[in-house]
Amino acid sequence: MRLEDITVTLRPRQPWESVDLGCAMVRRDFGRIIVLWLCTVLPLWVLVCVLLRSVPEWIPLVVWWLKPLYDRVPLFFLSRAAFGVRPTFLETWKQWPRLWITNFLPALLWRRLSFIRSFALPAQMLEGLRGAAVSKRIQTLATDGGSSGVSMTLAFSNIELVAWIGLMWGTYGLLPESAQLDWDGLFQAFDFQTSIPKAFLWWGAVCHMIIVTLIEPFYVGAGFALYLNCRTRIEGWDVELAFRRLATRLTSMTAALIVALVMVFGAESSVQAVERTDSATDARRAIQDLGRQFEKQKEPSADAADPTDPATAVREVLEEPEFEIHKLQSKQWVSDDAKEKDKKTRKDRSKSGGLDIFANLLVTLFWALVLGLVTWLVVYLVKNSHLFVSRSVSKAPVRAPKVLMGMNITRESLPDDIVAAARAAWAAGDFKEALSLLYRGSLSWLVIRRRVPITDSDTEEDCLVQVLQAGEKTEADYFRQLTGAWVQVAYAVMPVSNDEMEALCDRWPFVEQGGAA
Repeated sequence: MRLEDITVTLRPRQPWESVDLGCAMVRRDFGRIIVLWLCTVLPLWVLVCVLLRSVPEWIPLVVWWLKPLYDRVPLFFLSRAAFGVRPTFLETWKQWPRLWITNFLPALLWRRLSFIRSFALPAQMLEGLRGAAVSKRIQTLATDGGSSGVSMTLAFSNIELVAWIGLMWGTYGLLPESAQLDWDGLFQAFDFQTSIPKAFLWWGAVCHMIIVTLIEPFYVGAGFALYLNCRTRIEGWDVELAFRRLATRLTSMTAALIVALVMVFGAESSVQAVERTDSATDARRAIQDLGRQFEKQKEPSADAADPTDPATAVREVLEEPEFEIHKLQSKQWVSDDAKEKDKKTRKDRSKSGGLDIFANLLVTLFWALVLGLVTWLVVYLVKNSHLFVSRSVSKAPVRAPKVLMGMNITRESLPDDIVAAARAAWAAGDFKEALSLLYRGSLSWLVIRRRVPITDSDTEEDCLVQVLQAGEKTEADYFRQLTGAWVQVAYAVMPVSNDEMEALCDRWPFVEQGGAA
């Protein structure tokens, strides 16, 4: 499959937007996917029902446990349909055994309870990796989309459970009386064997299979879309595709440029051809010369002209309308200077004929070199597009927030001498207010003066991480101690000691003049 053939618009998406895209892909081909599902999964379910006919209560569990096998055929179809190729029923049927055998044991054993099963399945099935390489690849992808894969799995699990219960509840009244539950025996005597008929267990298993058939393909499609979005974000697929389209356009431009060069050289040749004799006139003259030669070789005779004589035949041919020469005479005044200039131009052209050929050759080599360099540059950019995808933290300026965690940190909301105001509040017994002044003052200084990229949604822990990354060791050490004291007082409602408060006031590093921050 070529990246240029993909039918999905590649761009970095939000996780739930990718899930919606995957569900849309399944809806587009839902009929074909269901037919393939029934042809591959239904025989397995029939076999499971036959083997567990004496214990039907185990059927839903076995059907649930074998889900990793069901997902592979829908994924095979969706992965090819995403690139514009919808495999036929026979093609999918031929691939079915290979799809189920690939990574069979890991999928049903140690990877069965993975919360990113649908998200990791494309890496296991489509990239051709085995063993430790699969685990390493899944770990790499999970750094970007793992949390979204877990959330999606939990959401679909809840949807499936609710739909299963809802289907059984909605159709319970259609069951015959012999298949309905004995609620008295179930809740009073806890007699499950006699209170739950086997017919009810079979009905529950069938309802579960119906729900799995309707929901599981959408789970597969959502995981596949998350996988595509993750690779687009990590590997820059959208950038690579843009480069490839640029290369295609440049190739078309190259062909157009070559045609233009051919037309330019052809125009020069036509200018030289104007100076030659008309080809039809030359042909006629050649035929006339041939006729004269026949006339010279003809012996004198008094008889009428022999129609078989070659000269006679030539004259008859020349008398045909096709060989009639139409001449048009016109007069045009040309000055003596123009005549002299024309003669000089013809003379210079005859002298520089070899130089023109050499110049044209140099021009052709120059443009060939330019096209070669452009083509090499495009190919290099396409192959190394991943090098141009930024992995660093964005350096875009962040607008300084005015309120953090419900606290106003603007300079106007703080006293001129923050340390003195904090000491006064501490002496008055308002410990939380004292530490609040120090904490707000620190945040105000760090956000406004140091330009630390703290946003209005950050918590105390987030603020501390940003300050530590800013690189000012003295301020970072002080802010770490201050954050611990503030969290202890504000959330744990445990006052700090007088010595610790005195140390925080004495070590206040955010000073301009007179101790004011």
